[in-house]
Amino acid sequence: MALAFKDDLDLLLALKQLKYFWNLPQSQLAILLEVMARQLEGPSQAAPFQEFLRVLTQTPNHAKNIKHLRDELPAEVKAEYLRNADYLETADAHAVYPTSIYRQCDGFTLATKDASTIEAVMSTTLTTTIKIARKVLEPSNHLLYNIYKPLGRCVAVVDDKVDAIYGKELDAYFAGHGIEFKKIVSSGNEADKDIRDVERILVSLKKAGQGRHEPLLVVGGGVIADIAGFAAALYSRNTPYVMLCTSIVSGIDAGPSPRVCCNGFDYKNLYGAYHPPVLTITDRGFWKSLHPGWLRHGVAEIIKMAVMKDLSLFELVEQWGPKCLETKFGTVGDSVNDQAFQDVCDLIVGKAMEGYVRSEYGNLWETHQCRPHAYGHTWCPGYELPSGMLHGQAVGTCMGFGAYLAMKSDFIPEIECQRILKVISDCELCLWHPIMEDGAAIWRSQVAMIEKRGGNLAAPIPRPLGESGYLNDLSEEMLLQRLQEYKSICLSYPRQGRGVEEHCTEVGLADPQSNKIAPPEDRFVVTPTDLMITTLTKTQDMAAVGEVVRMLDGVDGMVVKYSTQPSEALRNISVQTAKTNPNWAEMEKKGATSRLLEAEMISGQAEGQLLQLLVKFGRVKKVLDIGTFTGYSSLAMAEALPEDGRVVTLERQEEAAKMAAENWASSPHVGKIESRVGEAQALLQALASQGESFDLVFLDVDKPGYFALYQTLMETGLLRVGGLLAVDNT
Repeated sequence: MALAFKDDLDLLLALKQLKYFWNLPQSQLAILLEVMARQLEGPSQAAPFQEFLRVLTQTPNHAKNIKHLRDELPAEVKAEYLRNADYLETADAHAVYPTSIYRQCDGFTLATKDASTIEAVMSTTLTTTIKIARKVLEPSNHLLYNIYKPLGRCVAVVDDKVDAIYGKELDAYFAGHGIEFKKIVSSGNEADKDIRDVERILVSLKKAGQGRHEPLLVVGGGVIADIAGFAAALYSRNTPYVMLCTSIVSGIDAGPSPRVCCNGFDYKNLYGAYHPPVLTITDRGFWKSLHPGWLRHGVAEIIKMAVMKDLSLFELVEQWGPKCLETKFGTVGDSVNDQAFQDVCDLIVGKAMEGYVRSEYGNLWETHQCRPHAYGHTWCPGYELPSGMLHGQAVGTCMGFGAYLAMKSDFIPEIECQRILKVISDCELCLWHPIMEDGAAIWRSQVAMIEKRGGNLAAPIPRPLGESGYLNDLSEEMLLQRLQEYKSICLSYPRQGRGVEEHCTEVGLADPQSNKIAPPEDRFVVTPTDLMITTLTKTQDMAAVGEVVRMLDGVDGMVVKYSTQPSEALRNISVQTAKTNPNWAEMEKKGATSRLLEAEMISGQAEGQLLQLLVKFGRVKKVLDIGTFTGYSSLAMAEALPEDGRVVTLERQEEAAKMAAENWASSPHVGKIESRVGEAQALLQALASQGESFDLVFLDVDKPGYFALYQTLMETGLLRVGGLLAVDNT
């Protein structure tokens, strides 16, 4: 049916909603009738409906559903309505009892006679609308009015920076139309894009009494689009939302995207859901207040669609990209009155949006990985956050590298590769960043991406320029080689391939790696940790260090006294280790050990409890314990692991490793522990060659060798991306 109205999409939108006639607010039905009259008969025929709507919205009943009018109907008409409602309960429950008017589902189920096997197919239909509009907050613009006036109120999540600039206009718009406006202001920084920020929004929605029949309004850029959209997906499992985009990133990419998400464990967009907005509004007018660096990094999302989907769009960006940046897409200076250039800006934004939506909405749940809009997003998710780069700047490096790989794969000729790199550079985006020197980290990023993409790399690259291709095989050796080749090419470009204002901190945003954990403002208790920090801060001599050690002794005793008591097997290790203390000197004399070992080297109860907490809270499954000694730390962590967990523990002293094995023998967790004996560096290299990586590494060996061991762990990828390194410093 939709194709019949392809030339009148406003009429199609009205007709889609009429299916839910009985559940529409009275004023919403009046709005739909006015739209239909205007589209079918012209403005003159719409005038009576406009007047009716004006009068209706002045009454308290305008927000009540049409079905509430049934009691006012003649008896025979009411009876017919009730019969129809009974029929719809089984024929199409969406029409009579919809959760919201924007989504419906269906299913088909088959079962054997004894119901021992059941097969089912389920489908979901979502409806969404995208509008590229101007002056959205002017009272005469009814895009937001048509949604929220019938509901009587609007709950909104608003970017804090947007609220500082446009907050009064937002307030005035809703107040002027008599719509209750509840505003939740949230940070739009990349540094504030984790699960805790999503949870804060969820709590605010609960306090506001958000319903699943009323779309949440989300106002802001890419970060707010991601975290507020994710909150909407989680809230009551599915709450519709409207996205008012105020940045270029949200306006053509994150805003209409069905992929809503937040960061986690230093990995970009680790958590997420598929939940598109029911309406996306992009208004270039908001872009005039953007920092040039924010605008610049958003252009990367236009370039990616041009390279992968639309050669004519690429040619527009080649010609007009620098001027679009200079004029903030026609929102400042003389460009505001240059109608020809205004049309160019609208065309660039519209084409980028169309290409993105055609790619994204046909593969809503990423059921396959032929995703052209993921160009520039294969390797950089692993280094964007650690580098502190703006998202678009990181994407620039990845797009450039992808173009080079396309050339080396004979997907595009050299001249097209040069055109792509030049456009990225001309738009002052980054082609190369020093963090890309860490080839091992980029390889780990590729491995993680293959996991995410269902076992395929499926790296989108042009084939040819303006069309999509995919690279699925790239060995570690070839990846590292191509990176070095690509670097040498980037050095010949302006700024040696670097971008302008590459990092979040350079454009006034917080570093995404900044530490957000802070004590409550009302905290007044002075803890032992406070005392140690204060003393160490003032440390000028060893006397002060001694004071800290005395504090630690007291804290350690308190922890042991009030912590959960260790298992019998762990207590036995402590006892056996203490008993053997006189024997270590003898073993050293005989050459059985290469150095003097002491019972005090045991991890012990307090440290063991901490290690168990790290394992449980981090949901760790694979542990590398460097320094077994008599086996306390290995067994402590093994006890905290799930049944399929594993500890690999390394020990240089054969006698100590033998004692550890004897100590573990009586524990039911012994099967989780694998002991290896030898020099740490050699054992680490062997593990790396076997492709091992660990969620948690505990380092407790000779302190002078820590730095070399740390370097090996990082360079070989033995500590996975987002993993935890715990170090014993005593």
